[in-house]
Parts: sequence; C-alpha cells; structure tokens
Amino acid sequence: MNLNNETLATLKSFSAINPSIQFQSGNELKTISPTKTVLAKAKLTESIDSTFAIYDLSRFLGVVSLFEDPTYTVNENTVTIQSSGRKVDYTFCDPSTIMIPPDKELNIGDADVEFKMSKEHFSEVMKALGVMSLPDFVVVGDGSKIYLRATDTKNPSTDQFNIEVGTTDKTFNVVFRTENMKLMPRDYQVSISSKGISHFSAEDVEYWIAIESSSTFE
Repeated sequence: MNLNNETLATLKSFSAINPSIQFQSGNELKTISPTKTVLAKAKLTESIDSTFAIYDLSRFLGVVSLFEDPTYTVNENTVTIQSSGRKVDYTFCDPSTIMIPPDKELNIGDADVEFKMSKEHFSEVMKALGVMSLPDFVVVGDGSKIYLRATDTKNPSTDQFNIEVGTTDKTFNVVFRTENMKLMPRDYQVSISSKGISHFSAEDVEYWIAIESSSTFE
C-alpha cells in the first residue's frame, strides 16, 4: 500500500468531517460526518489493497508525518509504517466503533438550483465567514442572479458578504451551516434540491451536504 501526497491531503480534509475513517479496498475514500449531514467521496490516484479502520485519523496522519517517504505494510491488526530504519506498528480499530458511510450512492434527483462555484469564490466566502464571525453559508437567488453569501440568517440586521456566481430566473435562499462546508479547494458543479440535500461535484471529489430547514424556494 502507498499513500501519496494527494491521498494524504484528502485524508487531512476528511478528518475535519469525521475524526475516524475506514479504508476500503480500491481507489475510493468515503467519509460521513457524525451528524450524518455531510457525506464525501474521493477518487484516489492509487489503490488501497486492504480494508481497515483508523479511529483517530489526525493522530494517524501525525504519525505518518514523522517519516520521510515511508512504506506501508498492512497486517491483520496493524499497519507498519517505516523508512530509514524507523518503524511504527499502528493499530487498527474495530469498524463497529466508528461511523461508516453507507454503501448505497446518494441521488438528489432533479435539482431546483444549479450553478458552478469556483474554488476562489468558495475560499473568499469561507474567509469572510471567519473574519466576520458569521455562522451561515447561503446560496441566494433573487430571480435574476445567484450569490454566495456569508451571513447570520437569524439576525436580519447582521453584516453580509456577497459574491455573484451566476444567473437564475428563480427565487431561493439556501442555508448551510458553516461547519458543514469542509470542501477541498476545487471548482465545483453545485446542484441543490428543495428536498433538503445538495451535491458538490468536482473531478476527483464529491460532497452531499444537507441544507438547513430554514431554506426557502419560491
């Protein structure tokens, strides 16, 4: 087994969604948040040859960082990480102790809202949410244009940050909790359903994220 830099970057990103993960044989990684509001799937440039579970993914990645260009050998209950005469036998956890994504693929059906979101626009909104200490990432349609908005939907007098990202003939206000927006920096095709689910799709990674019940579609 090998974990290249791209896979390690994916694992680091996924650790923000769920602190645990199960590796599956093949070239895909999946994770789901403990609240089941975020499901993510990534395509890898390499193949995982065994199925095993890691309880503390951040700790595992920290151990990996102790080595330079290590090799990985998967054993029955451990993975041996080694290079330059140094070695760690890292113990797996029981898969029953962690949250594992379902095997069934999610299909949001016919989308009510569709647009393209660049990684630059997403990054700007996330930065604004942090700088302005705001809780809500919102996709707004005013019947003419689509905006990404950083705001507090429970406070009508709050400051807002807006970026225009597309056009629409519909009116909607789709609310996401900031803590659910743990996306890797990519350009995404975004599809949103009024049934309460959204899909963010890039070439190598996909996210299905629940929208808040306060969202509106007219």
